[in-house]
Amino acid sequence: MRHDCLRCVKARGRLERVIGVLSFIVALTATAGAHASMPARPAGGPAAGLSEFTARLLQDGLSEDFATPELRLEVQQRAWQIVAERHYDPTFNGVDWQAVREKYRLPVITAKSDAEMYLVLKAMVRELKDSHTRVMTPRESADQRRFATLASGIALSVIDDQLLVVDIDSDSPAARAGVRKGDVVLAIDDRRFDAAFLRAARDLPLGAADVTSSEAQPARDDEAIRYAQLRAVRRALQRMPDALPRSQRLTLQRAAGAEPVAITLMPEALVRPPSVSAHVSDAGIAVLKLNRFSVRNRVEVEAALRSVADARALVLDLRGNGGGDYSQFIWLVRQFISEPRMVLTQLFRRGAEQSARELRITPADAPFLKPIAVLTDRRSGSASELTATALLEQRGALIVGESTCGCVVAVRSEYILPGAGGVRVSETGFRSAQGRRMEGEPLAPTIYAPPTLADLRAGRDRAFEVAEKALLELSVMPAKAVIHSDSQAAAEFPLARE
Repeated sequence: MRHDCLRCVKARGRLERVIGVLSFIVALTATAGAHASMPARPAGGPAAGLSEFTARLLQDGLSEDFATPELRLEVQQRAWQIVAERHYDPTFNGVDWQAVREKYRLPVITAKSDAEMYLVLKAMVRELKDSHTRVMTPRESADQRRFATLASGIALSVIDDQLLVVDIDSDSPAARAGVRKGDVVLAIDDRRFDAAFLRAARDLPLGAADVTSSEAQPARDDEAIRYAQLRAVRRALQRMPDALPRSQRLTLQRAAGAEPVAITLMPEALVRPPSVSAHVSDAGIAVLKLNRFSVRNRVEVEAALRSVADARALVLDLRGNGGGDYSQFIWLVRQFISEPRMVLTQLFRRGAEQSARELRITPADAPFLKPIAVLTDRRSGSASELTATALLEQRGALIVGESTCGCVVAVRSEYILPGAGGVRVSETGFRSAQGRRMEGEPLAPTIYAPPTLADLRAGRDRAFEVAEKALLELSVMPAKAVIHSDSQAAAEFPLARE
């Protein structure tokens, strides 16, 4: 017992000495000035030293950059300081940012590997509950820049206390293995996701542990429950940052009472650059689908819009579109307005204060001014939400499907950490033209049309069917009723109140 006490005293002494080092670092930072220059690289596009060959983090040891507690505390301080100086909200979403730094000192000191260190840093910035502020490993930054994600190609959701496959990437391990929409996921490896697991997760709050969950809490109770359940699934499957891919054994059920089917998948790097598709339905409704917002394929998007210009109305499908280039959002909205409009207010940091600047958008030369519906789901984020909100408020567009991510802030740069990792911080916030806060508040659809298990298994796209029906009704109304200047237009049509 005496020896144990002596060890405790010695350990406490070492910890106090290390924390003293941090105090010295903080003093030096303050002396250097609140807005000291920090090395940075663009948030998107190629960056020196980052490629598909960028090494993964050490999982079982510490590199030179994180070899000692003092070095790790320096890195934590740098990450913390970047957010302290650059985040657009001087109140940090109501979070005591100083206290957050203190909370994570000990986990930083005791980290045993680079991967563990990054997990601590990710949890620290997740305390802000900010969708875009995050710490990136060098490999994560490299993959994001080339539109690559390590995945099996499955999108999951929860419907009626069942974990379901709701979408499958067409060229992915899941597609090649025969996974189907509507498959019920009973288990992944040894983790069971039965009704008992999902019911227990209905009230799971969003917390710092959810480093892979960015969506905010929607207003609808049923959606909030499903989002919480999906967070619980992500937590159960979460691995260390940059962990090597490993095979996953999925236990699936394809009909009530049917014998389970086992499928093994090996995740791979799925590279999905910007793409656009367009067609006109048999009823004469144009469908324009974007997988992301990017200036890289603006010419293709413009050509797609021209190809459907004679359609009766247009469905803009932004489901699964997590956003992208802010300038592409501005360009796209121009294609659908008839006169200059103030579409949102941008929020910036000015020292300890926040400043605001209105964004006005002028119309394109030949805009599409017929009825519009925008399809959204929980994966619709950032520029997708800006677009949906602008079209709702400025054109009375119908928003059909499910609530969006609530992930509406902008990142200008990636600030470089020792070892080539980076910190992305939200330096711009937004408020809609009608004064609605957008970050942390998912945009609710004017017509709620979530998929059902029967829809998925039958290959039906319920959200599109509902949007098409609504647009057909709108397209026969007088033009004055269709081209409306604000979201009250949606309330004038019975379908928009469902």
